[in-house]
Amino acid sequence: MEGLRQKATKSPYSIYTTDIRPGFVDTAMAKGEGLFWITPVDKAVKQITKAISHKKKIAFVSKRWEYVAWLFRLIPSALYCRM
Repeated sequence: MEGLRQKATKSPYSIYTTDIRPGFVDTAMAKGEGLFWITPVDKAVKQITKAISHKKKIAFVSKRWEYVAWLFRLIPSALYCRM
């Protein structure tokens, strides 16, 4: 995604990219046991459109998944690979 973003920046056109990183959204694909933090579709749509209109580089749906991603970055690589 970063490569596309750099290519779009150098383009003579006004192209912006937003990397959408959804968690579990309440759709047919997200049905099953053991799922948590399921975001309603209307809330996910609002968050995605807001992120795109504000030209965010990366958008997590919902916001709590951003905190989870931040925690994963803190975990040492050797421990992360064993998970």
